[in-house]
Amino acid sequence: MFKARMKFAKEGRAKYISHLDLMHTMQRAMARCQMPLWFTEGFNQHAYVSVALPLSTGYSGECEFLDFNITSESVPVNAVEALNDVFPEGLRAIEIYPLSDGGMKVGAIAWSQYRITWGFEGPVPAGFIQDVRALFDRPVVEILKKSKRGEKTVNMRDLMRDLTITEDGEDVVAIVTTAAGNDNMSPEYLTRAIRQYLPQHEIPFTAYHRMNVFTSDGTPFR
Repeated sequence: MFKARMKFAKEGRAKYISHLDLMHTMQRAMARCQMPLWFTEGFNQHAYVSVALPLSTGYSGECEFLDFNITSESVPVNAVEALNDVFPEGLRAIEIYPLSDGGMKVGAIAWSQYRITWGFEGPVPAGFIQDVRALFDRPVVEILKKSKRGEKTVNMRDLMRDLTITEDGEDVVAIVTTAAGNDNMSPEYLTRAIRQYLPQHEIPFTAYHRMNVFTSDGTPFR
């Protein structure tokens, strides 16, 4: 038995698959393509599968990771193609590789890069991009942040970096890196901040897509 890691994408309609259903989907797909999964022993046997930083339901992503154990001595040949043949629409395996040395620890992930799309029912409102840029150029943008430990006011500028904002037709696209791990900040907080500080701008449509994840020193997680 050894541990393997799969990098995969979750896009299109698959972004509405919940985390629990994603786990079931992954196990069923691996069974269909005869991936030699390792199962626990005992009365209630189950496969070990674990997703690093599960996406919120409704988010898409192209840099997702699933760890699992297999009983063979190597990753099966054409494992990526075999999985993609049985995956439902929107799920796509990108690569599968062994973690002979244990691999990078999930706990080392410190930052996530997202693409945020703000859509409008018509042209981008006048002044929207300039106002949003000015908002996030401030050294302090306080917002009420919720967590399992309760609510607290934080300066979200401490939890984000590398923000770019561009116009794309009738949409505005922001690329931003936000804190992950224990002190994480969802990209939704950028939208909440706009609604709080710039109420004159209504945003009828939003979409969030994770592009990459990094360790504290900026190394892409793998």
